[in-house]
Amino acid sequence: MSCKSMKTHLVPVCTIPAEISPQALPLGAASIVAAINKSFVDKPLAPAVSVEARLVSIPPEFHLSLEEKAQAIAAQLLKLQPAALCFSLFVWNRTVLARVAAIIQEKLPEIPLIAGGPEVTAGAADTDPFHYLVCGEGDEAVPALLRQLLQQGDSVADASKADSNLPPRKIFSPRANQENLPSPYLTGVLNPTEYQNGALWELARGCPFKCAYCYESKGEKTVAYFPMERIRQELDFFAKQKVSQIFVLDPTYNAKKERAVEILKLIRQKAPNTFFHFECRAELLNPELVAAFSRISCSLQIGLQSARPEVLKLVARSINRKEFAGKIALLNNAGIIFGFDLIYGLPGDNLAGFKESIDYAISLYPNSLELFRLSVLPGTTLFDQKQELGLVAPATPPYLVESTPQFSAKDLDKAEALARATSYFYSRGRAVSWFHALLKPLRCSPSVFFTRFVDFLATENITIPAIQDDCSHKEVELLQLKFIQNQYSSPKLKSLLPAATDLIKLNGAFSRAYADGERTNLSLSFHPDDLLSPYSQDLAFFCQHAQKTKLHIVVQPGKGGTEWRQAKKV
Repeated sequence: MSCKSMKTHLVPVCTIPAEISPQALPLGAASIVAAINKSFVDKPLAPAVSVEARLVSIPPEFHLSLEEKAQAIAAQLLKLQPAALCFSLFVWNRTVLARVAAIIQEKLPEIPLIAGGPEVTAGAADTDPFHYLVCGEGDEAVPALLRQLLQQGDSVADASKADSNLPPRKIFSPRANQENLPSPYLTGVLNPTEYQNGALWELARGCPFKCAYCYESKGEKTVAYFPMERIRQELDFFAKQKVSQIFVLDPTYNAKKERAVEILKLIRQKAPNTFFHFECRAELLNPELVAAFSRISCSLQIGLQSARPEVLKLVARSINRKEFAGKIALLNNAGIIFGFDLIYGLPGDNLAGFKESIDYAISLYPNSLELFRLSVLPGTTLFDQKQELGLVAPATPPYLVESTPQFSAKDLDKAEALARATSYFYSRGRAVSWFHALLKPLRCSPSVFFTRFVDFLATENITIPAIQDDCSHKEVELLQLKFIQNQYSSPKLKSLLPAATDLIKLNGAFSRAYADGERTNLSLSFHPDDLLSPYSQDLAFFCQHAQKTKLHIVVQPGKGGTEWRQAKKV
C-alpha cells in the first residue's frame, strides 16, 4: 500500500500549561498522545487508514484577552484539519479551552470534541461545549472512544437522533493498567530540550491519603506504580539527553519507602548530574530514606499546610509538632534542601493562626516557603462540605476562597499580602542561611518581621511582582538590604548593621554562584571566613569579637565548587 493511498485521521491533543517551565510541561496531554498512537499502531483502524495523535501545547499568552487567545487557538487547530480534537483541562486553562471548543463547534460541528483532565473528572466542565467528557485516567478510554467514533463514521451532529450509535456524553474511566502505558518520553512525544532542559516524571498515580482540599480525596486511596523497567529506561533517556532538572510528579514520593530508596539508588547510578525535586510526607521519612536523598542532587517539598492540629483535623490531616520537627531535623542534619507548603483560608483557621504556622515553619529552617490561598476545588471533599463549613468561594476557576466564618475577606487579603512578602523576602531572597541571625536582634517573630516588610513596601510605594520568577535574586537582595537598614536604624542596632549587610551580600553571592553560575564582586567590612563561621549567627557576639577588615573579594563558581578570592585589600 503506497503512502499516497493511506488515509490519515489527525487527532490533536490540546492544552495550555500554567507557565513556561519544566514544572508546567504538558505531561498529561503527552501521555494521551502516546497512548492513542500506540493503540492504533498495535491495532490499526483499517488496512488503509491510520490515526495519528499530535501534541499541541499552547504557550500561555498573558498579554492577550480570553477571546483573543481562544480565536487564535481555534484557528491554529482548524488549520490542522483534524478528524477529532482532544483537550486537557485544568483550573488555569478550562475557561479558554471551553471557548475554543465553542468556536470550533460553530464552524465545524461534525468534529468530535473530547475533554479530559482534572476539571472534567471533578465535574466542573459538565456544562462546557465538549461532546464527550472522559472522567478519570484517559490513557485507555480516549483511544477506545476515538476508535468507536472513527469506525462508525457518524457525525457528532447526529447525536440527538434516537437511533444514534454514538457513545454517552460522559464516560467514566477506571484506572489504566500502568504495565501497558507507553512513555511519552521514550516514544518521542516529549523532548525535554523544548522545556528549558527539564522534565516532569511520573513514577506512580494515586495517593494513599485523603486530604479534603485535594482531588485525590474522593478517588482511590491506593497508589498504582509504573514498572521499574520503564523507570530505568526513562532514567537512561534523561541521562543521555543531559536533562538538568526533573520534577517528580508523585503526590507522595515516599508513600512506599522501599521502592523510594530503590529509585534513589537508580538515580545515583544512572543520572548523577541531574537535579531532582520530590514531594514527600515528613512523617514517612526515616534515616535510611534521608541518607539515600543525601547521596543525590535534590530538594524535597513537604506539605505542612498548617501548624495547627485543630485546623488540619478539618481537612483530614494531622500533625504532632514535636515529631514533625524531629523528622525535619534529619533533613537539616543531612544538608538536604527542602521547603514547606502552607495554605491560608483553611476551615477553622484565621489570620493569627496563619501567622503561627509561618512562625513554626520558619523555626525549622526551610530553604523556601510556598504559601497559597485555599482553592475550594470541585471534586474534592471540601467542595462538598463548602456550605456546612461556611466557605465562600466562586464556582469558577481558580475557585479561591473569599471568606470563612473565622477568616474574613479583609483578613484573607492581609494574609495574601503577608504570603507574597514572605515568599519574596525569604524564598526568592534565599534567606535561610542568615535569616535567624538577623531576626534575633530585632526580638520579633518571623510573621511580625514579614508584616513589617509589608508595611515597609506600602510606605515606600514598592510593589513586588505577582509572578516572582520575573525578578532576579540580585533585585530581591537590594530590597532586602534596604529593609534591613530600615529595621536596624535605631542607635542600639546600628552597630550591628555592617555585619548584617555583609551576611546578606556574602551568602547571596555564594547562592548566585552555585545556582546561577554568576560571578559577584563584593566589598565587605568583615573577613569572609569569619562571616561564614557559626559565630556570625549571634550578631551581637560576632560584632563584639570579630575584627573589622575592609576587603574586596570575588565570589564565583570554581572547579571544586563555589569559591571566593581576595581581589584587593583596602
